[in-house]
Amino acid sequence: MTLLPSALRPGRLLGPAPAGGGDRASVQGFRLGSPGAPASFPTLLICLFDNSGSVISPTGTDPLSNRFAEVEHAFRAVARRAAPHELGAVLHFDSPCRGDVAPVAISRRGLVSLRSGLAVPSDGAGSSCLLPSLRQAVRLTEAHPEHASTLVVLSDFLLMDSDPAAALAELAAFPGEVHAVVLGSWMGADAFNERITVTPIERDDPPGAVARALFASLVARRPGSSVADPR
Repeated sequence: MTLLPSALRPGRLLGPAPAGGGDRASVQGFRLGSPGAPASFPTLLICLFDNSGSVISPTGTDPLSNRFAEVEHAFRAVARRAAPHELGAVLHFDSPCRGDVAPVAISRRGLVSLRSGLAVPSDGAGSSCLLPSLRQAVRLTEAHPEHASTLVVLSDFLLMDSDPAAALAELAAFPGEVHAVVLGSWMGADAFNERITVTPIERDDPPGAVARALFASLVARRPGSSVADPR
């Protein structure tokens, strides 16, 4: 298991990416790193969002939904050096819903589609259950067997599935890499299977943590890439 300590801070919105930023992405004082070159084989990264009350309420782990802006920033940093065989998708715990985005190329054009899913879905009920959307992510992966898949789950993992332990076991069995971006401090790293990469995100830490966590998964298979030190 890999721990990537960092955090999400409420109340500070991200600005637009600076023009002409080159390969080293930076927004409002935080750096992501270098996206490197496109992977030599097809890849698929799926972002899965928890929009339950314990995340988006005023006392939640991300009350201003800054995670969406940071995820967009990470996608945008990679899209600058796009390849049509590198795909991204967006799902929500309420999947199927209007916020779901089927796999598209992580490119400037694909960002238009991906951006449409980076908000709390208008038809979402704020589900705290992981399994329905996890199984949707598995179906997307199985529909792209030639792609190496990564699932990034952004949640506080206060799951309301009938058997949360079984849901986490099913998460560990996902047919690809799994990255749990844990919003808040309710769930320790020892709650996850050792094959799951875990990044704890604290509410009061500086901006850039979510963007950096997703960026790490986005560039993991890209030669010449690097992730900036958060310090």
